[in-house]
Amino acid sequence: MRGLVIVLALANLLVLAWSVDLLPGFSRGHEREPERLKQEVRPDAVQLITPTAASAALQAAAVQRSHGARGAPAAAMPNADASVCLEAGPLAASEVAAAERALRALDLPGLEWTQQRSERGGSFIVYLGRFADDAAMTRRRDELRRQQLHVEELRNSPDLQPGLQFGRYDTRAAADAAQAQLVQQGVKAARVVTVSNPVVVTQLRVERADGELAARLTQLSLPPSGAAFRPCAMPQ
Repeated sequence: MRGLVIVLALANLLVLAWSVDLLPGFSRGHEREPERLKQEVRPDAVQLITPTAASAALQAAAVQRSHGARGAPAAAMPNADASVCLEAGPLAASEVAAAERALRALDLPGLEWTQQRSERGGSFIVYLGRFADDAAMTRRRDELRRQQLHVEELRNSPDLQPGLQFGRYDTRAAADAAQAQLVQQGVKAARVVTVSNPVVVTQLRVERADGELAARLTQLSLPPSGAAFRPCAMPQ
């Protein structure tokens, strides 16, 4: 035990002597601060930055590398002069003239528009009848259902009862297409009946408005209804 203690004590003394550079042949002079300072290259160029600044620098470098990989210039920006399509409405027939007068009064260079008319609010059915009585209607309804055709008894329409309907549609075009298909399936007496007439409305459309013109138009409120310009609706 005494020998172990002596060995440990000698080992500690050797480590202490080496750490203060007292052992010949084991000099640590090359690690002293003066010599290390002499090896520094432009120490005045070293700057400390905050973590936030470091993160921003890394993100900027990543963006620059991604632009370089795509072969695009780092300063590329979207074309601010690209034109857009704008439209105002819907306007009733009695409102179109006042709205167009307001647009002409602006006297803006390059301002041109067209009228886009459409129908809204209509209701149409594909109808079969009028039958002599309810029994005749029921027999015909059952025949059609055996042909796997969807048909219903028409209700709440005294002028068309007893009768059958194959569907209700928002536009005359859709109802006409459904009626034509029924004729091909052998229901030749089916016809389109207007339940409520549609209203014709108008959109004032500017097909190409550049940045400055688009900015002016989107700030307008057209009389008499206060209609505003907005991006054109996507075609259905």
